[in-house]
Amino acid sequence: MANTTTTTRSPSIERGCDGKTNLGRDYAKQADKLAAKHGKKYGVYHCPHCGGTHLTTKLDKLETYAPLLYTT
Repeated sequence: MANTTTTTRSPSIERGCDGKTNLGRDYAKQADKLAAKHGKKYGVYHCPHCGGTHLTTKLDKLETYAPLLYTT
């Protein structure tokens, strides 16, 4: 029988939150603005380190990360 357990990864402690924008409560509005400006799709996640909301472009790896709060 194959092992089907998946491990959920967290954002890197080593990289931390330095240089990452905390989108705050209006994260959907902010993410949509940035997506329109840069022509990219973004996901917003809750950061376990600072408690804020940050952007990710790693939408192809969603199965290995915690669920996103919002996707543009």
